[in-house]
Amino acid sequence: MLKGADGDPVATKTRKALAILGYVSRISDLSASREAVADLLWSSATGHRGMQSLRQALKQLKTAEEIAGLDVVNTQGGHIQIFAGSLPTDLAYLLDLLNTSDSPDFNTAIALWRGDYLTGFEDIDPVFTDWLLIERQRIRDEVIDATLKHLSGAVVAAATPGAEAAAHFLLHMDPAFEPAHRALIQIYLHRGQRERAEQQLRACERELKELDGVPEQETRDLLSVTERSGPSNAQLVVSRPQNPEFWQDPDGSDVTVVDHGSDNVIHFPKVSIVSSELARTAPNEGIYLREEIVSGLSAYRSFDLFQSDYFGDAEGPPPVLVQGDDGGNFLLRFQHNDRSGRVLIQFEDRAEGRIVFSEVVDLQEWDGIENAASHTIGRIYSHVTNKLRNPKNSSAFARWCQAEALMVEFDPKSDRKALQILEEISKRHSTFSMSYSGKALVNIKQLLHYRVEDRDSVLSWDEIMSLCEHAVKLDPWQPINLRTHGWALIQSGLADEARRSFMQAIRLNSVDPINLISAAEGLAFAGEVELARSKAEKAMNLFTTVPRVFYEYYSLVFFASEDFETAAKIIERASYKSIVGLTTRVAALVCAGKDAEALDLLSRHSESLAKVIDQAGLGTGDPDEWGRRINFFQDPKTRASYDRGVQLVKRYFFGDRAAI
Repeated sequence: MLKGADGDPVATKTRKALAILGYVSRISDLSASREAVADLLWSSATGHRGMQSLRQALKQLKTAEEIAGLDVVNTQGGHIQIFAGSLPTDLAYLLDLLNTSDSPDFNTAIALWRGDYLTGFEDIDPVFTDWLLIERQRIRDEVIDATLKHLSGAVVAAATPGAEAAAHFLLHMDPAFEPAHRALIQIYLHRGQRERAEQQLRACERELKELDGVPEQETRDLLSVTERSGPSNAQLVVSRPQNPEFWQDPDGSDVTVVDHGSDNVIHFPKVSIVSSELARTAPNEGIYLREEIVSGLSAYRSFDLFQSDYFGDAEGPPPVLVQGDDGGNFLLRFQHNDRSGRVLIQFEDRAEGRIVFSEVVDLQEWDGIENAASHTIGRIYSHVTNKLRNPKNSSAFARWCQAEALMVEFDPKSDRKALQILEEISKRHSTFSMSYSGKALVNIKQLLHYRVEDRDSVLSWDEIMSLCEHAVKLDPWQPINLRTHGWALIQSGLADEARRSFMQAIRLNSVDPINLISAAEGLAFAGEVELARSKAEKAMNLFTTVPRVFYEYYSLVFFASEDFETAAKIIERASYKSIVGLTTRVAALVCAGKDAEALDLLSRHSESLAKVIDQAGLGTGDPDEWGRRINFFQDPKTRASYDRGVQLVKRYFFGDRAAI
């Protein structure tokens, strides 16, 4: 992360402006010619377009400098130069920490390393991508070499806490980095903690298996055995730090409850997947169904998923009641019925010891495997998040789920509470990306739909954009981060970049109907109409029950495709809690040639609609400004069509009705 003199992040309007700093800061003399930078970041531009785009990006950097109180970039003489020592970065701080300290604070190092260099910048230009991939490897090698100096043979043999922390830092960078696993195994053996050493070897095997590899013989030789069987089902014993509580299993054996405690780490729900028999007996369709469900859960980036063979037992983890796990602990079991050809899917809450649901899936009854999988994924996600929305649960992800539930309501009090929760999360967990996207979404909604006096924030669009950029940098694979960034880009008039953000959100999670319909609406506003319609129709098919607000999104997609009749019919099923919903229905009717029906709608519901108008603040300030801020369509023709509805709403409530 690039920071200003006061420690705050340096934000720019576009990623390419920030990429200039990222590139020049990695050159030995901190200087590059304008032509080289233009060729790197605008390789497909013809004529002078690349240089013109470069000048605009440099202006953005100058604005960011002024805000941050920095004097970083010198652009005189045909070169772009960074003044030495003028730009503090997390990377520079990390390398200084590792190189100058005998006993680095590896907790600080873990906080500083948030992923590969310029994560989220891979798609801005093919030539830049080629440079970036090489530079990332160079940086990783530099950081790893600096850390390995703190893992010498003598230090590992001494089994110091610092050596253990150094190894964990390397695994934070790369969970499959075998030398770090090897160091931890040695440390635990030197401490006489053989069980932990064996667990570390299994962790090493698990991570390398994901890469189709196995530990080197040198690693295996550290222990004379490579595998340890788990506890038998007859005697279920697990440890708890203090005051263990016991239950009696139905067979009479004692069960000790596990308490994982708490720390300053985001704990996501844990889902253990048991499906060993499926691979042996099920036809391809059953295996595909399992893979679709597992990959769909993974796409949410809100679950910690574990295969059953991680536990050393083909039948899955041993039956254990698990308490104190902030995110929840669940078991997802797949079983194929040879006789019926169907797949049994069972979802168990291990904290409660109960089966949440058990369903037999006959793929012949579904319109495709993806739809069947989405149904199961939705049931799992809904159960887990609804449970976490209990206010008694104060873990970070649970608090996010509580804020998310408040965010979908069009109510100033709910938004105020959501912002409080999100601020709390970001203070306790500064790397939890969704808290920043959540704050940006609430602020976008307030700017678009609320009166000034009802807004709980005074963030500008530039500040909202900074929140979105920060969220994407922290986690560029989280769909909500990409969607929120897309909405901020739409409001900034950057339709092409918004289109890319929405399309990436869809690629990241194509089984979540909420992600699909929201991104489809954004694509419609950005002018990508055919793709928007295809994804919106898919989303509506994936919903088990469609929340009313999504009929508004769906209607806007049809409006963008100029199917005004369908848009008018669909919007009837939406609620009128927002000024956008009201205006969309009026605009669809007017563009469909049903002016009289639009006026009748306004007349019949004038009292309730007036409340919607009042909530949006249309009666205060500049009504024309309100019209501009709710018309999201970037295509001039569609924008003009929607504006017909905007103008009628304004004339009806604040003009001469008799003249209409």
